Amino acid sequence: MKNFMLFVGVILCYFLLTYLDKTYITTSSKIFDFLAKDYPNEAVQNYMESQKKWWWVSYTLLPLLTGIKILLVAFCLNFIKLLDLPGLEYIKFSDLITLVLIAESVFIIAGLYKFVNFYWIDTDYTLENLQTYYPISLLNIKEYISTEKWLAYPLQLVNLFELFYWGILAWGIWELSDKKIGFPKSFGLTALTYGFGLLFWTGVVSFMILNMQL
Repeated sequence: MKNFMLFVGVILCYFLLTYLDKTYITTSSKIFDFLAKDYPNEAVQNYMESQKKWWWVSYTLLPLLTGIKILLVAFCLNFIKLLDLPGLEYIKFSDLITLVLIAESVFIIAGLYKFVNFYWIDTDYTLENLQTYYPISLLNIKEYISTEKWLAYPLQLVNLFELFYWGILAWGIWELSDKKIGFPKSFGLTALTYGFGLLFWTGVVSFMILNMQL
């Protein structure tokens, strides 16, 4: 029940962020201006109409995609029990789910940061700016590193919020082990499990983007 309530809370926060984004940031006028440069007016109008008709799809997919993500992260972390370390053998999968749900608050804060940035600070933005922005990440300075599109996702993941996320996961493992392992070691376990899974996923996404460019 605790995990269910946490999950509902996370989804409600994401619903709010999605509403704020669609209402105040990724507005119809921004989308129209972006598409009008490359497509005829009739095609853009048809697209806008379809967006209005199917507005509910993104809200419907949110719980499913978020749930899958949380399960996959917990699945990766669950591999720490294979290691012969004190305190880890009694960790339950449900405990890891709770930990991942708590850590998800980091990305909710990141979404709120992005909204504040474009609504109050960087108000003179385009849809291109939105697509190439992630709070406090290397993606925001990619022109100084590389302009290759396939590097956008890895650069997005190198950000301060992701580091905080790792820190919360490491703290949770440290707590769940009854502090029988040190925090540095729990951070290493996070890197060994979740970090390896994230690296694999990043490679898959980057490979798909690279193939689409060919």
